[in-house]
Amino acid sequence: MSDVWVGVDTGGTFTDLLAFNSEGQLFAAKTPSTPDDDTRAFLTGLAGLQTSADFEPGDVVGLHYGTTVALNAVLQKRWPSLGLIVTDGYREMIEIARQTVPGDWGAIYTWVKPPRVVPLENVRQVRGRITHTGEVLEEMSEDDVRSAAEFFKAKGINAVALCFMHSYLDPSHEQRAREVFREIHPDCFLTISSDVLPEFREYERAMTTCLNAALMPLVTDYLDSLDSRLKGAGYSAPLLLMRSSGGLSQSDRVVEQPATIAYSGPSAGVLGMAWLADQIGEDKVLTYDMGGTSTDVALVENGRPLLTTEGLLDIYPMGMPSIDIVSIGAGGGSIASLGTGDRLRVGPESAGADPGPVCYGKGGTQPTVTDANLVLGRIPDYLLGGDMPLNAEAAREVVGTVGGKLGLAPDEFAYGILQLAAARMSAAVRQVSIARGRDPREYALFAFGGAGPLHAAELADQLGIRRIVIPPRPGLGSCLGLLAADIQASAVQTVNTRAENISPGRIGDTFADLEAKVIADIQGQGISTPSTERFADLCYVGMATELTVPVPDGPVSGSGLDAAVDAFHAEHLRTYGYHYAGEQPVEFVNLRVRGTGPLPRIELAETTPREGSVDDAVLGDREVYYGPRHGKQRTGLYDRDRLAVGHEVSGPAIIVEYDSTVLVPPAATTRVDALGNLIIHLA
Repeated sequence: MSDVWVGVDTGGTFTDLLAFNSEGQLFAAKTPSTPDDDTRAFLTGLAGLQTSADFEPGDVVGLHYGTTVALNAVLQKRWPSLGLIVTDGYREMIEIARQTVPGDWGAIYTWVKPPRVVPLENVRQVRGRITHTGEVLEEMSEDDVRSAAEFFKAKGINAVALCFMHSYLDPSHEQRAREVFREIHPDCFLTISSDVLPEFREYERAMTTCLNAALMPLVTDYLDSLDSRLKGAGYSAPLLLMRSSGGLSQSDRVVEQPATIAYSGPSAGVLGMAWLADQIGEDKVLTYDMGGTSTDVALVENGRPLLTTEGLLDIYPMGMPSIDIVSIGAGGGSIASLGTGDRLRVGPESAGADPGPVCYGKGGTQPTVTDANLVLGRIPDYLLGGDMPLNAEAAREVVGTVGGKLGLAPDEFAYGILQLAAARMSAAVRQVSIARGRDPREYALFAFGGAGPLHAAELADQLGIRRIVIPPRPGLGSCLGLLAADIQASAVQTVNTRAENISPGRIGDTFADLEAKVIADIQGQGISTPSTERFADLCYVGMATELTVPVPDGPVSGSGLDAAVDAFHAEHLRTYGYHYAGEQPVEFVNLRVRGTGPLPRIELAETTPREGSVDDAVLGDREVYYGPRHGKQRTGLYDRDRLAVGHEVSGPAIIVEYDSTVLVPPAATTRVDALGNLIIHLA
């Protein structure tokens, strides 16, 4: 049997699996998730995939995994009691936090500071100080460290974060404190900030380190259990997990930095669309992943997702690099309700999978986005190829009841639900595009997820986007990304130096140290020839937000650093609409190196043209409501599996497949390309 690579994405409702072999064949499987123990769904899905793809466990040479185990733990605040060790005098650091208040103007009057990750009584102080220049002002007190270790051991606290001032410049105090601490409390999960996030800004560094410590026990136990069950089932391939930054890493690395896999699944989806865009020659892409409870959007340029180091993990700042994804609570299960003054709201509350939308017939009582689509005729009376029947009458009744309070007919109210959902999603797209100096009209919309292809045309219309791409098996977009990913590692070092004072020699030495660290990490994961890239975070002196720009490879020279400064001015102009070139001095804040260890790439075979016409794919027709502009129109239903390369379908049309439904609105056209993608052109 040929070698097999498997991608597994665990979601809240389903666990998706996709395999490809060295002969270029693709196989898919889907199984209900088991939130009480995700390993059960993982193994159940693998068993089903093994049967359909006809392989043995020994044939699998790569297991690539996207999981929500870390994200769910943070969202549910499900972590053990934590401890924090800080420099003397900084006990209230995470209490004070930042002076920024999230939300719109006026939110300061209603905003309540979120619960602390570490309660103040579990914060211990250690004497010793390193200055902002990296000099040792006061030696660290080992007695204070021993006292802290004894305190946490006595309280039964087995997860502790350690964050000393300016340890990103000199980690020796933190490293020695770890040695002393482990002599007293060896069974504790201890994580130090100079390993997790060696960057300045002590609050963000402390919070990231705390979250990492919080997740270490949970993720370690989970991956140990999964690894044991995989070995018991005969799988010996290394388990590679998707990091939030869009690269894979072996599980033994992940247990040391579990916070890096928080957005594992959504990041894999963006990476899958980036890979697909490269295959069909799209260089400007907006990815749009709509599922049952949420929608994730991101920007891809020239085959690369945009990254950020200023993200949030739920409500907490997360300084680790991650794909710049904006998530909102708008999905197929989002509940439509009337708020104050009978104002319509859609989400973020969701009916979830149980009880689910009213049309599921499992006890749901509030109208949802899925119910609205069913009322308008935009989805058939079933899901999952007929395995899940839907109750259209129940959906129409509940939509009519709530809409009647506003004097609206069921069709009118259902259309309003979809319009409001699309407005919320378009606002998220504007966050990743217009707010970053990009015009969404210049981009193609890549829609995937179970509900993305159904709502893509509505969203694109609101944004002025004219081109939509729907990949094959859109519900498996994240699995595609898992199989298209490479092993990655990164390293960062704060330098905080004005451009006019910078030393090329010092920068070159720093880059060399970072590259050596990244290369050793990737080679330790079995990749002999990794490649590296250099970047720098720059800002205007006095500003608190940096932009990341590439730095040329090779020996660092003054001209190369000048080129980085010029790139910064250009990116500032692009992002914010202005720059201060020649007016305001520039500061190099952080240096970064990203390494890539290439893995075998998935290859999609071009769809073989076959005989037959579009008429062979027709399943029938139905009346669908398209809003006041187009009204109700007879709409053809098509089976996507019967559409062949080159087939064109004119709107209005509904194209159904096992895991999704595609809506082609009136006056739009869609064509099947050589890889089986549906390319929709809006009028």
